[in-house]
Amino acid sequence: MPISLKDIKKSLQKLLVGELFGNIENQEAILQENDISATLKEVKITDISDNAMLIKIDYGDVNKHIFRSENGQRKRCDYLIIAEQHNNKKILFFIEIKSKTFNEDEITQKFLASECLFDYMVSMLNRFYKKNFNLDEWKKRFILFQKTRINKKQIHPAKDGTTPENYLSINFDSNNPPTLKSLS
Repeated sequence: MPISLKDIKKSLQKLLVGELFGNIENQEAILQENDISATLKEVKITDISDNAMLIKIDYGDVNKHIFRSENGQRKRCDYLIIAEQHNNKKILFFIEIKSKTFNEDEITQKFLASECLFDYMVSMLNRFYKKNFNLDEWKKRFILFQKTRINKKQIHPAKDGTTPENYLSINFDSNNPPTLKSLS
């Protein structure tokens, strides 16, 4: 029997330590960037179902004493939203927020490491809590929200956000916040 989002959340709350869970209120999530030099301090996403989960996947030093950092294994993106859309599509949204210049390889490393960390959490749920969380049933989206000036000289091919290497880059506009549906 497939696991429900409510059951996943309860199990993750038993498994994880610290203030990892963010709030989703009135079908909105406010994602915050705490870097003092950041110009993009928060991203609002609307139209999020009530049973979705927001995890601050970059909170704390979960793997500080386990992995070396030479290939980005210790990096993580800022947030993970676990949601079922209105049409029963199950989607994991890995989200990074950047407001200054960035290295594309570093963003890819953050998404890869976050995906691995989540795979590990799912393995723990399945083995220690006897849950039936089948990742094959879930689509993944890797999204970078950025606040940059548009450089008309650089033209990049469109990315679809389905893999860490092919992440979707969105220039965030606070006057027109994205809906979760538009990100899927």
